[in-house]
Amino acid sequence: MSDTAENLKKLLSSRNANEIFREGDFVHASVMMILKESGQGYSLLFIKRPESDRDPFSGHMAFPGGRMESADNSKLETAIRETYEEVGININSSGRILGSIDDVNPNNPRARNYIVTPYLSVLNEEVVIKPDVREVERTLWIPMHHLVDDRNLEVRIVERDGREVKDYAYQYEQYLIWGMTGRILHQFLSFSAHLF
Repeated sequence: MSDTAENLKKLLSSRNANEIFREGDFVHASVMMILKESGQGYSLLFIKRPESDRDPFSGHMAFPGGRMESADNSKLETAIRETYEEVGININSSGRILGSIDDVNPNNPRARNYIVTPYLSVLNEEVVIKPDVREVERTLWIPMHHLVDDRNLEVRIVERDGREVKDYAYQYEQYLIWGMTGRILHQFLSFSAHLF
């Protein structure tokens, strides 16, 4: 594994990821951030979700992931299963889990009862992405050098429940990464940007 991936693993293990514990009817979910290394450095995998009235994240840029199911033994297992179902990547055989980052509760009014745990992984071999067209409209590898460039970030103030919160919006070509995914990405870059 490269020095960057090793350093990311050390960084993640040296910080305690904040877990959200709430009473009541919360949906537990997880997402998988997948890094791959090439001659141009690292890239991060994003999916574009199809437009759907049933999906609270309809049309958004996102990481592969979804709701925890009763057969899942952990949120990590959920992220691994959903990644395989949505993009055909088996992280257990093609990559390595580096750790988790802080849980997120979406600002999206349709997904307020979600608690989402993001995991970070790195591929150790070339993979062929096989998107499930019902859940993934497009897949995109975005270079990390683009994401760490502040010229591609806009911090917007949005209102949630009568208070102002920050929304981190990253532009890449015609794609805008914002909302929950923007917050996860910003949190990740807040402690790792120097490695890219």
